[in-house]
Amino acid sequence: MSRHASDGLPDDANARADQDDDLMIEAATLYYEEQLTQAEIGQRLATSRSTVSRLLRDARARGVVQFTIHHPWARHSRLEARLRATFGLRDARVLRAGQRSPEAVLDGVGALAARYLQGVIRDGMVLGVSYGRTIAATIGHLTPTRPLDLVVVQLLGALGSDNPLIEGSNLARDLAAKYGATYRYLYAPLVVEDARTRDRFVQEPLVQDVLAVGRQADIALVGIGVLGDEAPSLIYRGYLGVADIARLRALGAVGNMCAQFFDADGVQLDTDLNQRAISIGLDGLKGIGLVVAAASGRQKAPAILGALRGGHVDVLISDDEAIEAVLACGAS
Repeated sequence: MSRHASDGLPDDANARADQDDDLMIEAATLYYEEQLTQAEIGQRLATSRSTVSRLLRDARARGVVQFTIHHPWARHSRLEARLRATFGLRDARVLRAGQRSPEAVLDGVGALAARYLQGVIRDGMVLGVSYGRTIAATIGHLTPTRPLDLVVVQLLGALGSDNPLIEGSNLARDLAAKYGATYRYLYAPLVVEDARTRDRFVQEPLVQDVLAVGRQADIALVGIGVLGDEAPSLIYRGYLGVADIARLRALGAVGNMCAQFFDADGVQLDTDLNQRAISIGLDGLKGIGLVVAAASGRQKAPAILGALRGGHVDVLISDDEAIEAVLACGAS
């Protein structure tokens, strides 16, 4: 019986279909593996160049030929060494950005961060995760080879956002899914109306328990937010107005980590915004075994430098443009 008999086609039509498939595969093999030109393939197969072009299109459309683009995420070892020596870091990864777009650089930093994390994550660990686009890129690049017995915990309160790139609960769930691990949500908003309300929230047993687990994490994967022109970072859009940003600038704010704003020396600011935020905070980061921060872009340099000066980071993953700016300012 013909292998196409179940298709209900006449045998001669089946035979032609088989011949077309064989011709398509042979044309694709000669073009992509042996790197013959379409004209040369036409001569080899005794057919026209236009037929060869059609066969190659069919091969791609039917999935016979598939393409994967592998970006060469090269590292800048000299800048990594300078970072470790200047700021006493345990480790550093610096992407050679080249002429890539900001989006591609962010993705590359995420790839380097994922590669680093996969080398240090072990069975039985607790992993804390914050928010941000670079954190989302990091999680997206994780490719574990086997499940691990892990607990992933959300380190900051929820935004109530549908954007998975900035919502900590989504990122915690996605990170846990990569390893077949369990995860813990922080059932509280990121920012509340006043310090008294914040205190009431953190005394709730569910919130108190998750924050306690977060403070005991073996590894924290965090972003570094910058005080930009419109808002400090994506996670604060909707929480802060123009007057809030002006007040933060007047206090010397350059960036934020774990929902806490700090100045150029990494000192946490005495501001009501910090007191209204629900997270493990910068003090909580100090008790975590390994704090891995990922941030990209020259605009992040002041915030990265403040985080480094404050000793809030153990391992930094960034790009060469950002780090050259950090080192230029840090050496002055």
